[in-house]
Amino acid sequence: MNMESVFFPGYTSGEDAYFAIDSVCAPYGTKAVVIGGQKAMEKTKDYLLEATKDSSVKIIDFVWSKGEAAYEYAEEIEQLDTVKNADMIFCVGGGKAIDLAKLIADHLKKPYFTFPTIASTCACISALGIYYHTSHVFRDFFRVERPPVHVFISTKVIAEAPEVYLWAGIGDGMSKETEVQFSARGREEELTISEAAGVGMSLCCTKPLLDYGIAAMQDCKLNRPSEAIEKVALDIFVNTGMVSNMVDSHKYNTNLAHALFNSMTMLHQVEERHLHGEVVSYGTLVLLTLDKQYEKLDQFYDFYKGMKLPTKLADIEVTVDELDPVLAEAVKKYDLDYTPYDITPEMIKAAIIELEAYNVKKEA
Repeated sequence: MNMESVFFPGYTSGEDAYFAIDSVCAPYGTKAVVIGGQKAMEKTKDYLLEATKDSSVKIIDFVWSKGEAAYEYAEEIEQLDTVKNADMIFCVGGGKAIDLAKLIADHLKKPYFTFPTIASTCACISALGIYYHTSHVFRDFFRVERPPVHVFISTKVIAEAPEVYLWAGIGDGMSKETEVQFSARGREEELTISEAAGVGMSLCCTKPLLDYGIAAMQDCKLNRPSEAIEKVALDIFVNTGMVSNMVDSHKYNTNLAHALFNSMTMLHQVEERHLHGEVVSYGTLVLLTLDKQYEKLDQFYDFYKGMKLPTKLADIEVTVDELDPVLAEAVKKYDLDYTPYDITPEMIKAAIIELEAYNVKKEA
């Protein structure tokens, strides 16, 4: 059948965002099951119960997501009676918890709503999920049939979360414009209307982070909801997330920065001690170097220093000697299927070494 469907989620933001649950969710039923991260549910349970106290929508269970976005865990949780009997699923937590819950909702054909507790990725608004083996090693990507119906963004909850997650979210967000613009370069005539809009929207993803990132971090350290936190959270969730929804994720949504992260999970120190957005932010500098976007590299480098984001291999505990198998895997990732020119492991390594020299020069 010759047709295309595009779905757009709504969102509510602000300190009291959860109090919109009744008006937004009531048309979808009365029974909600919460699936999320253990700490995230502990921190939001009282807020959710308070917001639904006088609502027609009642929470019938809180289910732990088991700490990883793994297919095996999704299959296990889908068998629970409370999950089967719920009218809707509330996905609560960070990227992995939300990705797991959205997969469950997709399998069970239930409407789902997201409640991000950390501003670390755009998972809460995106139909795209990143999945891992139970051993925490990257497995693959999966796009569910629809994005969430609605996203509830509590700036109070975001401000109360450890600032390291906001820091990583800013790092991840810094990749969006660079990767999308690079992936789509020279393919303008091939883009659908939705993809062209997504590529255009990617140009809105960097400036809010540059303008408000440092202030948002300061406010998050003080657990203080603020305009800066809201601006940054909306950019991470809405701007970058809508780009992910509108472009073909296997063509234009990611590129070298994410290919590097996905292959670097081979290294135990990266998989165990460094966050997704942290490593992706470093990969963005590698892409700018490889593509000789030196003016933007200067701008990003200065911002990264103010944010204490990684700018060199040592910042993510990786050495040049460890690169060869990582880069051999990176070029196999689908992230690099759409590039304006062929990228080889040798080219990536040369860019990394050039970036190392750039750091030495800037620090001199």
